Amino acid sequence: MREIIIDFWRWVYENKYKEKQQQQLNEEDKEILSGLSKLTVFLEKIDRDNYEWLKLSALYVHSDFNVPFFIKYLDNLKNKDKDAGKYIAKIFLEILKNSTPDYDQKDIRSIVVYLYISGFKEYADDICNIYGTRDFEFLRDIYEKYHQKQ
Repeated sequence: MREIIIDFWRWVYENKYKEKQQQQLNEEDKEILSGLSKLTVFLEKIDRDNYEWLKLSALYVHSDFNVPFFIKYLDNLKNKDKDAGKYIAKIFLEILKNSTPDYDQKDIRSIVVYLYISGFKEYADDICNIYGTRDFEFLRDIYEKYHQKQ
């Protein structure tokens, strides 16, 4: 069943959205992409192919209130592959282009800590700085911990 769902997602991406520019997407397209983000639960890991699908959905995941689920799924995928950190960081930054999710903070904090620990400091800093400039302070302690003078 999982493979059928992944094949469906791949087909939708390849046949409907791969070549479309962001400006060409209408509201229905954005809602479909947001809905497709729920299929992340079926991924065993993030790879080069599904990264593209996830990155596109991330821009619109705030539609239909799918952000908390999507972030939880990303958090669950973070330890599944050596390249997961880079993919998750870039996907998270895509989410932040159109929204500033603050629920569930536990999952967001977990992702940011993972990025720092895994050597993706620049991405973690970017995420923390975006939240900070938007007056969300719940990542401040993590940022400060990884910027203490030794």
